[in-house]
This record gives sequence, structure tokens and C-alpha cells, in this order.
Amino acid sequence: MFFIFGFNKKPVGKENRKIRRNGFEVNAVITVYKRYFELFFIPLIPLGKSYSVYIPHSDEYFEQGMFSKMPEDLLEVCKEVGRRY
Repeated sequence: MFFIFGFNKKPVGKENRKIRRNGFEVNAVITVYKRYFELFFIPLIPLGKSYSVYIPHSDEYFEQGMFSKMPEDLLEVCKEVGRRY
């Protein structure tokens, strides 16, 4: 099946940060994505940013999206990283 339009997200940056989680200071891998509306695989309209956080110490993964919730403390750290990209 061939689609002529759709939504896509592309990673624009990845950063390692130290954060406080469950009383410990752990490393977190924060990835910043840009969401686009595409027509014939050409990104036309930017729709904003979304974030994902992976914490290898406790093997936790959080993603900001329609059906998933990210804790508020992690979302603030992600927005701080997202200002660079």
C-alpha cells in the first residue's frame, strides 16, 4: 500500500545527563525528536518536539507521546535539553 502523506518523527539530538532517580544519581540518555507532517516523504510542516528517556541503571524507558505519560521531573529535564536543538 502506498501512502502519499503521513506523520513522522526524526531524531535531532541525543545527550547523556545525570539525574536524581529513586534517591540515586544515575545516568540518563535523553533523545529529542522533531515531529513532521510529510507529503511524498518530504517533511513539510513541523509539529513540535517529543522526548524519550532511557535510564540504564534501572532499565526504565519513558517516551512522550499520545498514549504514554512521562513523569513531570523527567519532562522538565527533557525540555531543558530540547532547548539546544
